[in-house]
Parts: sequence; structure tokens; C-alpha cells
Amino acid sequence: MGPSHKTGLLTSLMLVCFLAISTIAGASLQPANTEEHHQPADYVTQFGPGFAEMAIVTSADGLDEPRDLEFHPSPLRQGELWIVNRATDSATIVTNAGQEDQSSDTRQDAYGYHFMEEVSAIAFGAYHEEFDYQFATAQESRNTYNGQGEPNDFMGPALWPSSLSHFAVENQESGGLLGSHLDMLHESPLGMGIAHDSGNAYWYNDGFYGELVHYDFNQDHDTGEDDHSDGAVKRFTEISLTRVADVPGHMEFDEESGILYISDTGAGRVLWVNTSDEDFTTSDITGSESQMEVLAEYSEVTGVEWGILSTGLSMPSGLAIHDNRVFVSQNGNGRITAFNLDESGKNVLSSRTVDTNASSIMGLEIDFSGKLWYADSERNLVVRLDPFPDLDYDGVRDSQDSYPEDGRIWSDQDGDGFADQTGTEITDACPATAGTSTLGLMGCPDSDDDGWADISDEYPQDSTQWSDSDSDGYGDNPDGLNPDGCPYTEGYSVNDRKGCPDTDEDGYSDPTVGWGASDGADAFPTQDSQWSDRDSDGYGDNKYPAYMADDCPETHGSSQQDRLGCEDGDGDGWSNTGDAFPSDVTQWMDSDSDGHGDNPAPATSPDACPFIPGNSTGAILGCPDADGDGFSDDVDSHPEFSGLWSDADGDGFGDQPGYEMSDDCPGSWGTSNKDKNGCLDTDGDGWSDGGDYYPNDSSRHQKLNFTPYLLVAFASLIALGTLILRGRRGP
Repeated sequence: MGPSHKTGLLTSLMLVCFLAISTIAGASLQPANTEEHHQPADYVTQFGPGFAEMAIVTSADGLDEPRDLEFHPSPLRQGELWIVNRATDSATIVTNAGQEDQSSDTRQDAYGYHFMEEVSAIAFGAYHEEFDYQFATAQESRNTYNGQGEPNDFMGPALWPSSLSHFAVENQESGGLLGSHLDMLHESPLGMGIAHDSGNAYWYNDGFYGELVHYDFNQDHDTGEDDHSDGAVKRFTEISLTRVADVPGHMEFDEESGILYISDTGAGRVLWVNTSDEDFTTSDITGSESQMEVLAEYSEVTGVEWGILSTGLSMPSGLAIHDNRVFVSQNGNGRITAFNLDESGKNVLSSRTVDTNASSIMGLEIDFSGKLWYADSERNLVVRLDPFPDLDYDGVRDSQDSYPEDGRIWSDQDGDGFADQTGTEITDACPATAGTSTLGLMGCPDSDDDGWADISDEYPQDSTQWSDSDSDGYGDNPDGLNPDGCPYTEGYSVNDRKGCPDTDEDGYSDPTVGWGASDGADAFPTQDSQWSDRDSDGYGDNKYPAYMADDCPETHGSSQQDRLGCEDGDGDGWSNTGDAFPSDVTQWMDSDSDGHGDNPAPATSPDACPFIPGNSTGAILGCPDADGDGFSDDVDSHPEFSGLWSDADGDGFGDQPGYEMSDDCPGSWGTSNKDKNGCLDTDGDGWSDGGDYYPNDSSRHQKLNFTPYLLVAFASLIALGTLILRGRRGP
């Protein structure tokens, strides 16, 4: 058994205070909304928002040019870390790595000068009932037996048991079996990397020939034996690899996708090989110069699918796979890059690179908790990256995150409670100046405490107003001071409502939908002398000489002749109070006040004498009628006698019967007035021809009759005789 080093974690942690640094990721990530703390797809947990580099294993634990590391795959040995040391051809086994009860044991097989000479890489493989999980190593050697002889290039991968009762324990005496190794094949000097395929098969980075090689040990020959005849070796000559001396080109195999990843150190690139590709050609090359022993198979494979994952790297060395992401250490600059892969595993979707304190970074490993470890060969350290807590996965450590539970935001440089990051509901529009604004622009100075930032508040000293959309000097807030009645239309009305269009500039707004004259709008939007019409009749309340002044402003009316806007019952344009005939649309004036209208026929009751009072009511209305018979004096044949008014034959006697001057012959002209009135009187003696015995003799009109005369004479004689008789007798 080789030298053993067992130390506690205390020794390892002596360097922690010097190595734990806050390393912030070189490339910033777009913060995601992680209210439920979902990890973004491109968030690299191993890097977090930064990390402390914890030196877990040191030279005090037996490290001497560590080049690769890998955790034991057994659940029963979880946390057991294996590290291979080039300088001592040994392996340091750390139990409970990184825990308080950590311990270490460095073992060197007695025959390690060949089977682990200048070891460069380690890869755990299949489980074995006796040997526990087996592992294989790559050796960057041309086989000099640690300088004891000339290089003979009899070198390649070696297979080992991980059972601690076998590894570096069995066959350690000289002169007997060849140590504890289980198998070895010898077609690849200067081995730079190794990865387990399946069973006892491994992929190998052949630095001597610059090729990818597949080794299958098949059945191991047991510890210390040397039968290699069942070995099968396949050289993938089309996949060219470039070695950099003393810098391993590690390999990782993704069992799920069948993709093998290789650090092509000298070419500054990472390759991928599709090991599941069945479209390839195999050629037997048994007996070629590179074959160093009897084998069951020695062949060349061409035509397999492969490609380049990334280029431009600085001597890529270590590789690790976790959550569809490939981690690559760059020995040339101490950086680690995480490549996020697509579903095929052949293309990079995004990447993130961080700096480390490593002087010569090589192998990478990820533990069961997902943390990333690396080997620093020059400083003899194995370092674990401990990401700072980042609950919301925004790339900012919780201790420096002003909003540790919101992945979209993380800083508030002015300390006003609003975030510096853009695109959120609490983004600070003035990130360098503390402010209290919460509306529109948040986190800016707000002098009037109305919630609106001064820089966007058009009324920074008025807490009731903040915006003036139409720039007319009146605020948009309807509940504030001087509210704009038309917030989106420029206007300068000041009376009924403010800030609305006012065409006639009288201070009253033009009517709009929802705001009419009854609400206070200008009833006369184009007349600056009128604006109100309380009775809504179309005539203004302002008195004359204002436009269309309403003479009855409190009473709805349509009059427009004598007065404007007063009641007009008959609709003739004249107000009821100024209309002599308020119920007659055809008449309105009675200049002589006699009850008959001035308008002529066909108007109702037209006054034939409109300017002379009259009481005539016949065919001619409203003219003087002296005798009151209803017929005007102008047409009354007997204007002074109320019983007569017409004389159809024009003879001076009235047509109406029953009166002294009634015409007894109304149908014919006549001058008789003795026996009859108005009848024909040819001789003009006053007697009608019909009653005149002598119609042509005006001196007489009736036949001679003496009887009356005789009677008179007789009476006279009697009277005379009586007197005579009385005289004779005496008294």
C-alpha cells in the first residue's frame, strides 16, 4: 500500500479565508419574473449570482498536481471524492468531502509507476460484486516507468477496483503479481482524457496519435494479472485531437443522448460525437504499427457523425454534464463556461462564463447536490463553488438583493422603495433620485404628493391635478381644481364648464353630446352676446341689444313680431299679450280697437276701416255705423235710421219693410210718397201711378165725388137755421 494521508476538514479549511471570494458572473442574465421562484432555463445554478470558492482538499490531504476528480457513484459511498495526482501517480480518496467529518486517504499502488504513470484522468465505470464500482485512468506517459527506462509507448488506459480492500492493497509486494490493477491496454501513449461508455468499455483521448479511441477491456484479468487478449480497440481516425502537454483534454459521455463530449485542448474547441450513429464503416487494422499487443479486435472506424460544439476557448480541459448543460474549464485563463444545449445535445442555445481563482484549472465534477468542483493542479487544491443564495434566481445574491423574492428586480439605489430595473409595475423612473410618485412614472420627486412625478405633473404644486391632455390650461381630473370639462379637446370656456371649445369666446362652452344648453352650454355658440336660454325657446336671456333677446325669458314662447320668445297661442308670430286676436292665426292687429283685425280678407273678421273705429258688422266690418244697424255708414242707405240700410232701386226708400221710409216697391225705382213710398209716380204728384186716378196729371189724382160736399152744405144750412130760430125767440 502506498503512503496514506488522513486529515480532518480543519486543515483543509485553513485556506478558505483566502480563497472564498465573491465572484460575480461575467455575463449578466436577463432577470425573469419568478414570483413563484421558478428557475429560468438559462440560469446556471452552479454559478448563481456569484459564488465563494471553497478550498476543500489541499496538499495537506496528499494532493500533488491533481488533474482530475470524480465522486464515487455508489449511494452507499455518497460524498466520497476520488482525485488523481500526476506527480505521485496516486489517488486521494476524500470521505464526506466538504463535511465537518471529512477525512482523506492518498493511495499509491506499488506498480503505479506504469499503470498510473503521470495519471491525467479518472472515470468510474460498471459495478462489480467483488471490486465494487470499477474505474479507469488515463496516463499522459510514453511509459518510462517513472524515468527508469526509455519510452517504449507501451501505454494506454488502466482498469482498477474501487473497493478499498483491493485498491493499492492487493499484490503490493515486488516480484509477484502486478499490483491491484484489473486490466490495461497499450495502444495509446500520452492519454489525455477518459470517459466510461458501458460495461468495461471506455472512450480515450489518445494524445500521441491525436485520435479518439474506444477501448473495451471485456472481461478483466483480475488484480495483478496481464492477459489482454480479449481486449477490443477501435480507432476513430477522422476525429482529430490536438494535445497540449501537461493539460488534460477531458471527456464526458451523456448516456441519455449517446453524445460524447471531448475537450480538444490544442485546437481550443469542444467536440461532440454521436456514439449512437449506426451509419459508419469499420476496417480491420490488425498488425498496424500502433498495435502493441495481441487483441480480440483492432479496427478503424470512419463515417461516424460528429461536430464542433464550441470554438475560441483557451485550452479547454475539464468537462462535466448536468441538466442538459456542459461545463468546460479553460486552463489558459482560469474560466469556466456553461453551455446550455438544445434537445439534440449538438448545439448551444446560450452560455455563461465565470472567472475563478485557479492557476491551472483542469478536471471538473458536480456533486450529488449539484455543486461544481474543480482541480487546480498548480496550487494543489480541489475547490468547490458555493453559489450565494439567490431565492428568486435573478442573478443577484439575496444579501445584496433589495427584492430577494422577485426575480425581475434586485436593486434600489436611491432607497425609495422602487426598483432600478425596467419593465415592472414598480420600476423606478428616477433611479438615482429618491421620490414618492406612484402613478405614471414611479419613484420620482412628487412635490404635491398627488402620486404623479413632478417631471410629468403639469400641475406640480396642485395635488388635485396632474395632467392636461389638450394643453389648454385646465386639468384632466374632474374632481380637482379647475377641472377640464373637455379633457381631450382644447378649449377656453370658463363659465358653465372649463376648458371646452368656445367658438364665440363669450366664456360659455359650445354644446356637445351629453352637455347641452340645459346643462349650461352656450345656447348660442356663434353669438358672443347671448349664451343662456332658460326657457329653451331659441331666444336669449340677455336683454336687448343682445342678439335675439327674449322678452319673456322665463316662459317658453315662439313669438317673433311684436316681442321675441313670448307665448303665441295661435302661432302667428305675435305674442299673446301683443296679439289683438291671440286665438286667431290670421289676425293680430286692431289699430282702431274696434274688434276687427287690420289684415284684409281672407283673414278672419277683416276691418274694412282699419284705422277708423267702427261698429259695422255686416258685409263691411269695423267701419262707422251711426245708426248701429250693423251696416257701415259708407254702404248704409239710411245711416241715421237703424231700421233701414239698403235701397236696391236707389229711390231713397229703404228695402226693409215696416218703417215710415220703407219702400213699397223695392224692386223698382219710384218717387211716390203719398199713398205708397218709392213706387212709380209718373206725374210726380207724390201719388203712385197705381193709386193715382190721373197718373199723368199732377193736379189731381182721384175721380170727382160731390157727396161729401153736399153733406157739408146740408149740415151748414141746418146749423144756420138753428141760429136764426134761437135769435127770434130771444133769451
